[in-house]
Amino acid sequence: MKKMLIAALCLLTLSGSAMAAQNVPKELQMSGTVTENTGSMITVKNSNKPFDSVALHITDNTYILQSGTGYYLGANDVKKDGHVSTWYGPALTRSLPPQGKADAIVSGPEDSRPTFTYFNIGKVEPREDGSVRVLNVNETQYVTLLPEVYPEAAELKPGDKMLLWYEISTLSLPGQATATKAVLLQQGLADINISTTAGVIALNGKELADVKLVNKNNTLYVPLRAVAEALGYTVTWNQDAQTAVVYDGPRSAVCTINSNEYGKQRMRIKLQNKPELIDGVTMVPVEMLDYVMGYSVKVSAAHI
Repeated sequence: MKKMLIAALCLLTLSGSAMAAQNVPKELQMSGTVTENTGSMITVKNSNKPFDSVALHITDNTYILQSGTGYYLGANDVKKDGHVSTWYGPALTRSLPPQGKADAIVSGPEDSRPTFTYFNIGKVEPREDGSVRVLNVNETQYVTLLPEVYPEAAELKPGDKMLLWYEISTLSLPGQATATKAVLLQQGLADINISTTAGVIALNGKELADVKLVNKNNTLYVPLRAVAEALGYTVTWNQDAQTAVVYDGPRSAVCTINSNEYGKQRMRIKLQNKPELIDGVTMVPVEMLDYVMGYSVKVSAAHI
C-alpha cells in the first residue's frame, strides 16, 4: 500500500511538472518605467509591482518602436523615467534584477493613440474566405487578418513579428480579435532613415538635399515627390482629382489629398492619417512609405 501511495505521488508530481511546463510562456511581457538606459541595456520597473524590475539587453534583433505611431527608434531614444512596454525572454539570469534579452520595446505614454500590440506569430491558419488567422507564441491571442487589411497575409509564417491594431478582443482563451491594421516588422538596416532633430531624410545612407519635414498632430509628414523620385519612382499629379500616383514598373501607390484611403497596386489600404498640401507640396505621413510602399522606415531624434 505504501509503495502504491509513493508511486501515485510520483505520478502526480510528474503530471504537475508536465502541466507546469506546458503553461510556461515562450515570451514574457512587462510594462513600466525606465530607471536606467546605457544604450545597450535598459532597466524597467514594473508598473503593477513596484518592487519588480528587469534588465533587458538590446541587440541588433531588438525592435524598438514609438508608441502611437509604430515608428522605429534607436536605443538612445528610449528615455529614462519614460514609459515602455517590453517583450523578452523567457530565459533570465538569477541576478537582481534578473537580466534577459529584449525582443521588442514600445516606448512612449500608455495613452498614445492609435494603440497597437507587438505580435510574435506562433501559428498561421489560412481560412476559406481568404483571410488568415494568426496565433501568438504564448497561445493567448488569435487575430484574424482580412485581405483588405493585409494583402500579403498568405505569406506569413511562424516566427514572423508584427504590429497589429484591433479594437476589441473576446474574453475567451485564446482571445479572438480582427485586425484593423497590420504591418510586418523588418530586421536589419532600415531602407529610409529620418532624423527629426536634424530634419534629414537618408535613403541607402545618402541624404536627400532640400527636403522638409512637418510634424503635425504627433504624425511626421514627408514630401512625397522628393522621396519617391529618390527611390526611383515616377510621380504624376492630377490637379482636378488632387491625386498623386507613384510607379516603378509593376509597383505603384496612389494617394489623394485629405483622403485616408491609399492605393497599393490594385488594393485599397486605409491609414490613420491623410496626405496634405502644405505650401504647394504634397506631404504624406511616414506610414505611407511603410505600409503602402513597403519600405522599412526608422525615425530617430539622433542625427543619421
